[in-house]
Amino acid sequence: MRRSARTRRSRFAAFAALSLAPVVSVACADASPTAEGAGMSVTSAPVATTTTPPTTTGIPPTTTTPPTTTTPTTTTPTTTTPTSTTPTSTTPTSTTPTTTTDTSPTTSSAPGADVGGGELLSADYPQLELALFFLSLDNVAVSISVRRDGVEPWGRATGRRIDGAAVSSDTPFVVASVSKLVTALSVARLVQRGDLTVDTPVTWGELGLPHDPAWRDVTVRELLDHTSGMPVNRRSWLDDPGPCSIPLAAAVAAPPTETRGEWRYSNGNYCALGLLVERITGDPLDVAADELVFAPAGVTGPSLSTEGVRDDMAPSPRGIGRLARLGGAGAWLASTDDVTAVLADVDPTDLDVLRWPGVMVDQYGWGHTGTLDGAKACAWVMEDGRTTVAATVSGSTPRTGGEVCDAVVQALATDLGIWAGEPFRTPI
Repeated sequence: MRRSARTRRSRFAAFAALSLAPVVSVACADASPTAEGAGMSVTSAPVATTTTPPTTTGIPPTTTTPPTTTTPTTTTPTTTTPTSTTPTSTTPTSTTPTTTTDTSPTTSSAPGADVGGGELLSADYPQLELALFFLSLDNVAVSISVRRDGVEPWGRATGRRIDGAAVSSDTPFVVASVSKLVTALSVARLVQRGDLTVDTPVTWGELGLPHDPAWRDVTVRELLDHTSGMPVNRRSWLDDPGPCSIPLAAAVAAPPTETRGEWRYSNGNYCALGLLVERITGDPLDVAADELVFAPAGVTGPSLSTEGVRDDMAPSPRGIGRLARLGGAGAWLASTDDVTAVLADVDPTDLDVLRWPGVMVDQYGWGHTGTLDGAKACAWVMEDGRTTVAATVSGSTPRTGGEVCDAVVQALATDLGIWAGEPFRTPI
């Protein structure tokens, strides 16, 4: 019998509370929306089967309790990938080791190594190591990156790219609605330049969109906030190839279907913002975002999915070209290293625009999730403002982007010594 999404989420919540509880001795340096990808499937690619929690050079011996047994198991650090599985009884058994890629800088590969920012990276995230292991149990490709104070990121990954090479933290993944952060940041930078304000009414005619009079005075802020009255996400956003302006034109040609001023999550809002960025800059969205967001952050990897499947990316939703229809709402391909770099480049003036309801704010910071069939993503800035984390999952998994984010942020909060003891839940 197929379990409901609520049941799956509830079971994962209990699982996360057990698996990510602070059972590992930590030596720290310091104290969203499922309708996006309805009906999509996953392109198969060789993905390594995960059977053993990864152990990392420099991580002290730790005792973990797997969810499926009550027998404590001691993990011993090695300089290579693990070679034995967690025993399911009193007699250990050996199987194929986990393929886990350590993408941290070589300067921080030893315990206590200083990478230039006064922070120790290599062995400081044992709970994230466990999160990576448990997420990879679904036989999917997973990548997690952490960046502190802008220094080179700590990264771990498991699985295989489409071309069969090992996934790393610089492997492109479909990041789904995490793309909305890129669009919002592009708008924020245009506001800083004085090219528009968040209270500027949207001129639909200049966007090439004939519209019903009811849309006439909708503002940029309302698009950012998901309060414009735009229809909630529907399959039409992915049914056929083509630009996102096609379903957007159909939406604004009729009166709003949702109550203006009330929060309703819609890809249409961010499609419109992407078109607005293109009109103001005179460039396609990928060129504009490169100038406004990616180049200042020092990254060159992200791209729009219009180029289709790439051999160097993680296994992706079939018909990835259709993601182009999401435009500024969900069409980006990016690595977790790219995402953490972009988040690390956010400054206080950006936050004036980014503190919209679509960006989830919680006691542990703020960020966004992404969910498509075959692609899950999380991007988060921790409460200290110095630590950014990103996680991507590619493949068939019952977890939503929110559940991936729950596990990763709770694990990092534990590693940083700030977890309050209650299960973390992303607001949407």
